[in-house]
Amino acid sequence: MENMTINKRLKELRVENGLTQKQLADALGLGQTTIATHEKSHMPQLDSLIAYADYFECSLDYLAGREQAPLPYALTEKERELVRLYRSLDPQSKKFAERQLELLVSFAHER
Repeated sequence: MENMTINKRLKELRVENGLTQKQLADALGLGQTTIATHEKSHMPQLDSLIAYADYFECSLDYLAGREQAPLPYALTEKERELVRLYRSLDPQSKKFAERQLELLVSFAHER
């Protein structure tokens, strides 16, 4: 894995998702300085790479620059925007949004 690609991809993913280093660090249970170091120069440990890949829903190959698409499946621009908006919510608002979506899906299936 090429360090520079991983560092660059991590920062790109964070910025694209509208997250500060602190927000990402809190979500992953890491320190903000760890995120900064991973984005700048240091090769993250495998467990951190897996955590990043899981959080950003991308493959390790994408982080390493071996794949050009971040997702194994394609999301539309609108779907990516909805995911970004969801991730910007506080935990209580996320639960509310999830319940509303579940109700909507349930209603749609009853038709």
